[in-house]
Amino acid sequence: MSLKNFPWSLAEGENILWQGRPAPRCYTFRHWLQATIGTILFLACSFWLMVGAQLVYYQGYSWWLALAPFLLAVAAFFVGPGQLALARLRWEEIFYALTDQRLLVRNKLIVGKTSTYQISDFKRFKQKKYGQHLLSLQLYFTGSPPVTLECLEHPEIFLKLLPKNESKPAPSDSV
Repeated sequence: MSLKNFPWSLAEGENILWQGRPAPRCYTFRHWLQATIGTILFLACSFWLMVGAQLVYYQGYSWWLALAPFLLAVAAFFVGPGQLALARLRWEEIFYALTDQRLLVRNKLIVGKTSTYQISDFKRFKQKKYGQHLLSLQLYFTGSPPVTLECLEHPEIFLKLLPKNESKPAPSDSV
């Protein structure tokens, strides 16, 4: 992202130290088990819907026989293949930046949500590894809820820029 499209205004003398976004495949498929189970349920409910609709139409069974699998198929779609598509669309709008004064996070899908965290309020972090050079970080700041930076590639670059005095990982080693 160029400075021309940078979504924040920087204070006088504030410098950008690092900027990034999640790795696209990691971000999209980070809930792969949920997506797999949802897709299997979606296919099963779709078959049930097809059979139920034919029984209602040709045999005169109750319309509940088609409505129940329809509602379940819609729910399973959002749990399975729908969440993959939604994650991919959302990925395009996620952006992280670290300046010498603040951590900046943009996370939007429909409504833009931008957050800033003072780097002086940084306490600690937790991490969840996806690979040797790929992990998610949950950062803790004084007076605010934790912020998660999902699927960072080469996070060691980002971690070197955090304040040195308290940048040790938290005892629990997962996000």
